[in-house]
Amino acid sequence: MRVYLALPLLLLGIGLSLAQYQYQAPHQTLAQQFADVVDVVDPAEQSIKAVRPPKSRNQCTAKQNCFCGTPNVNRIVGGQQVRSNKYPWTAQLVKGRHYPRLFCGGSLINDRYVLTAAHCVHGNRDQITIRLLQIDRSSRDPGIVRKVVQTTVHPNYDPNRIVNDVALLKLESPVPLTGNMRPVCLPEANHNFDGKTAVVAGWGLIKEGGVTSNYLQEVNVPVITNAQCRQTRYKDKIAEVMLCAGLVQQGGKDACQGDSGGPLIVNEGRYKLAGVVSFGYGCAQKNAPGVYARVSKFLDWIRKNTADGCYCQS
Repeated sequence: MRVYLALPLLLLGIGLSLAQYQYQAPHQTLAQQFADVVDVVDPAEQSIKAVRPPKSRNQCTAKQNCFCGTPNVNRIVGGQQVRSNKYPWTAQLVKGRHYPRLFCGGSLINDRYVLTAAHCVHGNRDQITIRLLQIDRSSRDPGIVRKVVQTTVHPNYDPNRIVNDVALLKLESPVPLTGNMRPVCLPEANHNFDGKTAVVAGWGLIKEGGVTSNYLQEVNVPVITNAQCRQTRYKDKIAEVMLCAGLVQQGGKDACQGDSGGPLIVNEGRYKLAGVVSFGYGCAQKNAPGVYARVSKFLDWIRKNTADGCYCQS
């Protein structure tokens, strides 16, 4: 779910549902408007069979032999679907034992933690399962599956203003950072991505009011300054801990409901996590770019709460 302020975001022209993208009723808070997305995938295809993880280790051997933010390269000309696990850190957040459904996205930042949006998990009491390396949700291959054993919501998260919309999910056991599996890179403190072209990826609604996607979708969106974003329909809703990206004048590319918590990444030699899908007015509408939690503002909190995870060397 992306907090849906009644403005959609589309991926490569295909709606990419941000976790909190939902229509707002007059009596609801912003966070209440962005409730779970109903997943329309056939549950018979979605049984979760966890791959037995390796026993936990005490030393961070991953630091010597993995590199964050390196995509699994494949050549796509004019395509929209992400193939060959191009962005291996992109995670599905799934809940429901008998009828599991996708409800948000996330990003693997080290071998033990996924960063997502606070509004995805705030107040949640259901068991959350993380899926990695499963770009096709209709596949019988579950990819890498882990249960979440601890949820840490930012202490200053405000569900009414959707400020500090970040949360950390601790996995039941480490994810091997080998082969096609690697985490995304975190940015430097106060790293500025203004003017850069970013990629947002997810399995959310392919258009406002549409259905979720079986296949991971991606779309390029330009990052704009917060000053520019305050000139849009959001006005003073934009805080310094937020980041905006999208085509302000024409719309048409955005995340959408169901994409919340997913990654907004920028390629600077390696992919860095610039933002976490947070909210938007509808999906891909004019004068309503996607709004993201600005990851560079939360680095101290992230490091403090993921000290038992192993980061790559770079």
